[in-house]
Amino acid sequence: MKLTVTSFLFLLFTYLITNSLYAQSTDSTQYYVRLIKNPRQSNDLARAFKYFSKEKETSVKTKSLIHEIYANQNLAEIHKKLGHLYESEQFNIETLRLLELVENKTAWTDNCYLKTINELGILYREKKDYLTALSFYNEALKTATLPKNISTLLNNKGRTYESLQQLDNAKEFYEKAYKIAIEVNDSSKIARSLSNLSYVKSKLKIPGAEEGLIEALKLRLKGKSSNALGSSYSHLTKFYLSKKDTTNMTKYSDLFLHMAHKNGVARQLESALRLKIQIGDSNNAKEYLRLSDSLLTINKTQLNNFNYYMYQYDKKEKDLQESILVNERLIYLLLFIALGAVSIYFILKYKHRKEKLQEIYNTETRISRKIHDEVANDVYHVMTQLQGSPDANKTLLDNLEDIYKRTRDISRENSSIDLHMNFKDLISDLLLSYKTERINVISMGIQQMKWEH
Repeated sequence: MKLTVTSFLFLLFTYLITNSLYAQSTDSTQYYVRLIKNPRQSNDLARAFKYFSKEKETSVKTKSLIHEIYANQNLAEIHKKLGHLYESEQFNIETLRLLELVENKTAWTDNCYLKTINELGILYREKKDYLTALSFYNEALKTATLPKNISTLLNNKGRTYESLQQLDNAKEFYEKAYKIAIEVNDSSKIARSLSNLSYVKSKLKIPGAEEGLIEALKLRLKGKSSNALGSSYSHLTKFYLSKKDTTNMTKYSDLFLHMAHKNGVARQLESALRLKIQIGDSNNAKEYLRLSDSLLTINKTQLNNFNYYMYQYDKKEKDLQESILVNERLIYLLLFIALGAVSIYFILKYKHRKEKLQEIYNTETRISRKIHDEVANDVYHVMTQLQGSPDANKTLLDNLEDIYKRTRDISRENSSIDLHMNFKDLISDLLLSYKTERINVISMGIQQMKWEH
């Protein structure tokens, strides 16, 4: 019972530790994702870049494609924020390659694919390579299954055609996007496609544009998305500018500027001030120029800080690696010394033991020879003499024979055969020892025998 309780507590402890580590990892990831979306400090993007770079390295080592894809997407977004369009493009293309390697596709991988394709389309649209952007959107539409994703891709195609000034094509894709958004009842996508569609209609002089723009604004006011609201305010301002409706033009441009000041988002404020200048309101020109210079400085500072931070980080990493290398060498040296010391100890111990055994062996051999050469032979000679005597005691002879046998056995057990002995003389002496008054032993061939063989 005690063992069962201990096992349960161990498993519970392991589970809690694992969950805690996973939660910490997840919290860290979300923290750096937030830094990418809304960087506050000049080195926020650099810190996020190093975090996801390490995540990518770890994912490669552990062969976790899903984590590598997620890290890639965030690295691409960081480069996009820094204006590194080429680097962002490379990370997105690599993400597509990794997605092809995923065997078991899920809704998450499908969304990743569409998001990556969409990002590539946006990048090429920003580079004014509209045809390539359209090719990416077309590729994504081949595999998109979720209506909301299809609506987004169609809307982006419409924007690309609008940038190409192909307004009829833009209207066609905005209408398709709007229709799908209505079917799935997605208010944010309805408002976006309706606003875009209505603005293009106004350019094409198609009736109903104003109503569509106002309806889209109402939907966005319910959703309270500042970015989406900015788009509606911009569309309405430009619409009324084309109609030379100064009142409404000023109204919506003021609402846009007020919202941008309230949110404190520099990019949004820049768009609102630029719009004011476009409609001929020069009162905000100085603020716009100051803000543009400020944004330019911020971008430059952010980029410089990013590069400097990366340089410092790489330098620290290099120093750390060198320190680790030195420590590893020191550890290997200590291990080598320890292994050498242990080896020497066992070698000396083995040598000492061998010498001890040799000494014991030599002592036993010397004793056994002494027993054989002196005691056994002397006993045997006494036995021989007694056997030749008519007055010999038979019991005494048996006892002597027993002593002789035991002495001989002791000698044989503790001594090896000496191959360098003079066997000819030894055998001659042995045979002569059997000689008595009544017995004579004659040996033949001993002289001719080649004992060295």
